[in-house]
Order: sequence, then structure tokens, then C-alpha cells
Amino acid sequence: MGKLSGEDVRRLAKLLDSTLSLDDLQAFVYASTGDQLFSAYVAKDQPKQPMIRALLIALEDSGTTSDFLGYVYVNRPGRPDVRAEIAKDFPDAVAVSEKKIDLSAQTAGTPQADAPNNAIAPGLQRNVRPYLAKLDVRVWQDRLVKIERQVCRVELEGNALGTGFLVGPDTVLTNWHVFEIAKNAGKVGQLGCRFDYVRLPNGQTDAGQLVLLDAAGSLDGYPYSAAEKAGNPDNPLPTMDELDYALMRLASRVGEQQVDGAPRGWIALPKTVLPLPADAPILIVQHPEGTPMKLALDTQAVVGLNGNGTRIRYRTNTDPGSSGSPVFTMDWDLVALHHYGDPKWENPQFNQGVPIELIRQRIVKDGFETALGA
Repeated sequence: MGKLSGEDVRRLAKLLDSTLSLDDLQAFVYASTGDQLFSAYVAKDQPKQPMIRALLIALEDSGTTSDFLGYVYVNRPGRPDVRAEIAKDFPDAVAVSEKKIDLSAQTAGTPQADAPNNAIAPGLQRNVRPYLAKLDVRVWQDRLVKIERQVCRVELEGNALGTGFLVGPDTVLTNWHVFEIAKNAGKVGQLGCRFDYVRLPNGQTDAGQLVLLDAAGSLDGYPYSAAEKAGNPDNPLPTMDELDYALMRLASRVGEQQVDGAPRGWIALPKTVLPLPADAPILIVQHPEGTPMKLALDTQAVVGLNGNGTRIRYRTNTDPGSSGSPVFTMDWDLVALHHYGDPKWENPQFNQGVPIELIRQRIVKDGFETALGA
């Protein structure tokens, strides 16, 4: 046993019995631990309250009580009595669940009407399991929490310009067309990255932490193509000198900060090409319209590469302010830097990003590999 006494287990089981149906219990256990209730924790043929008591004891033995209770805390905002009991016995569970990323679940660019809007809500596994049968939901969720700490809103004097993400202890990757707004205005010194800007479960917003750029500003970068600016992205196709990225240096090593007891960290740029078949899922963590962080998940996303492989196209929806967002597979492998949408006003067919391995190759070639974290 861990923190809970026998009396604690009895009292908490009674409260949980009053707010969780049997279906809820199974879904919450699976979403928070990655294990099935009846195969991993308790016998099936018993009343629900004794079942919950047995579950709590089993979770205590495995050291995962906080994971489960933190999940209950997030998903029962209308039960202050339940939340107060969890906060009293397991404050660390509350700390883990304090922040939340909104989820936009999509299929081929069309929002799923019945999908949850919470990135760790019950039912998310139905979007994941058909494509990746061996995916561990708990590992997937933990990776999302880490990425949440590493993505930032890029802003100038309080005005949102786009999205970026840490790629080293003090370096952020975003689009050149985001950075050049400050550069052309002569205000690179006022450009900053706001981390931890998220919506809280109570509906309020955490303003997060603003970190300004170092005096060096951009270490490395290349513009978008003239054809993309003109709204005709394939004529001519972008070259390796038109990758639309800016590698920016921050004034502090925010990637080494402690967040919830662990280093914030950064996202490593892959060295190899990851094959993406047509209709593969794509995830984009972004600050659309400058709003608190949002996860867009499309289960039928990939369209394919452009004519010379300098862009990858997908159907996952984005908005202005999403420029510079990291683009992931369902396994959280980084594959692209989002930068552009189909210029057609009517019936647009794609969004697109720059393949991340091309950006890494160019950064290394330009002599800035040491700015990238391991």
C-alpha cells in the first residue's frame, strides 16, 4: 500500500461509486493506465463499490493511483466533493491534471461531431487503436504531456504571430515568415516565445511564461518560395533554399527548466526520412489564432509529397497562428514543420509542411548542429 489507509480507501471508493458508472470506470482505468480493468486489476463478478476498493488497493500496489485519480479529477469538474477528496489525499494527481490541451479530432479534414474535446478524454483510443494496434495509450499520453511543455506561441509585443517549438535547450524552430514580421519591423528584440499557454479544466487560461529572444535573434533560416507567396505553390516548386524556417535563440535555457519535477526538454530533429503512406494519421500541436494550445488530430490525413519532395501535404486543419507548429505521426514522431495552406478560397484540398529532415540537413550544413539538442 502507498498513501491510502484502509479508511481512505473505503471513503474514496464510496465517493467514486457515486460518480462513476461501470462503463466510466473501465474507460477511466484504460485511459489513465493503459490497462484493462478486469484483466489487470479486479474480478468482474462483484458489486461496483467493492470493485473500486479492490482497484484502489491494486493501484496503490503498482504506484499508479495518482494517474487514475488525476484523470477522475479532470473529468469530474461538476463534483467538487470528489475533487476535494482527491486533492486532499493526492495533491500530485491534481498537479499533473491542472493543464489541458483542447482536441480537434478530424477525419480527412472533417471534424468528428461526436469526438471528445479533451486531449486525454475517454474514447481517444478509438482514434488511435485502428491504425496502431500496438500503441500503448499511457505512453502516448505521457508523450503528449511532454510535447505540451515544449511548444510555444511566438508573439511580438503581446500579439500572436505563430507557433514554435523547442529543438534545443535555448533554441526554437518556427517559420521564416513568422520571424520576418519582427525582422522587417526592426523589432527582433521584442520577439518572444510564450510557453505553457493552455486552457485549464475550470475554463480559465494559464498565461504561461514569456521568454524573449537572445540578442542574436535568428541563428539560421531560409524563406518560403516566391511561388507560395503568389498563391501558386507548385510553379515553380520550392528549392532547398526555400524551406521557410527560422532557428531562433532564446535569452535563457528554458529547455532545462524544471516543470512538474522534470526538465521541460525539447524535440529532437530526426536524421532520417519517415515513410508516410497516403491517408496516414497526422497530429499538429498548435496555437491557432493565437489561442491556448490545441491538438488537431486527423485519422485520415496524409495526401503526399509535392513534385520534388520539398513539401508534405495533409488534410489536418489549421488556422492563422498555426504557422511553425510541429507535425507528428500518431506515434509522436516529428515529420514536418507546418507552414502553409492551399491558397484556393473555395474547396481547399490540403495544408502543407516542410519535411523536418530537410530542415535538419540544412541546419547541419550551415554549421548550427550544436544549437540542436541531442
